Amino acid sequence: MTKPINVLTLGPIRATQKDLEDLQADGQFHLFQINEATVEQFHSKIKDISAHHDISVVMATYSPILRRLDETTFLPLLPHLRLVAGSGAVDVDFLTKNGVYYANTPVAVSDPTATTTVMLILQTIRNYTQAAENVRKGDWVNGLPFTPNVHGLVVGIVGMGMIGKLVRDKVTALGMKVVYYNRTRLPEEEEKGATYLEFDQLLRQSRLITLHCPLTPATRHLLSDDQFAKMQDGVFIVNTARGPVIDEEALVRAMQNGKVARCGLDVYENEPKVHEYLASSNRTVLLPHYAAFVDTIFKDVETEALNNIKSWMEKGVPNTPVNDPNRA
Repeated sequence: MTKPINVLTLGPIRATQKDLEDLQADGQFHLFQINEATVEQFHSKIKDISAHHDISVVMATYSPILRRLDETTFLPLLPHLRLVAGSGAVDVDFLTKNGVYYANTPVAVSDPTATTTVMLILQTIRNYTQAAENVRKGDWVNGLPFTPNVHGLVVGIVGMGMIGKLVRDKVTALGMKVVYYNRTRLPEEEEKGATYLEFDQLLRQSRLITLHCPLTPATRHLLSDDQFAKMQDGVFIVNTARGPVIDEEALVRAMQNGKVARCGLDVYENEPKVHEYLASSNRTVLLPHYAAFVDTIFKDVETEALNNIKSWMEKGVPNTPVNDPNRA
């Protein structure tokens, strides 16, 4: 019989506890679980467990306490750690350098994130924050400008993965025109009417730019002063990807000088802190990293993470790897 692997769960298990316990009862897992009240307690427990057990797999769930999984989290688990599966802000570069797969849960979060993106797109274009503020103050339409019609408006999608494709489909149904940039151009049959552009071309031609790329060293501050300078005056910006993909100080400068008319954000460079200018402006639509907060999300995310673990156990590769540690 194959020796059971040691699996460590980080964060609350809300939907798949019985599945995990069944796998342990079947002799496939030896299960360790941590869900603490502070970050320091999380890290202390990780060190305690790793001192006595070789942990091969980490299953990470959403925790309002342990918001980032990085070197401090993973270093005590080396050199035995081989897979991290789940959701959260994960230091993928550190895992890759140390021969560890990271498998995220793109299917579970894709549709709610895409729907939230489209909501932010519409609210940003139609000046939702200022309009709602007017109603609450009793000002009605006084001082409200006319806004662009979304029909025919050019939306530039940066990153045409699963979420980007869903956003494309949803905004196309609303009559918007889609251009996109991706590291690799999609096959024509997958573009579904979207037009591929090089990155600088997309910056110049898009009336609204929405970001759907992962956070990597190459995409950190993907939008900064040089990129904003290439955009149309009065451009709209939406970000539901990762906060540091945008240089937040540069975004504020672009809003202050009128280059960016309005923005819709669900993610921020220094979460949960929000830049004072963005928080106080009525030209921003702001959400608290809320895109995936739907009532099925925990079951969907945990099930997808668990399926990644099973795939790795059976084939040596998870279903949805973000990295390839074998090429590091």
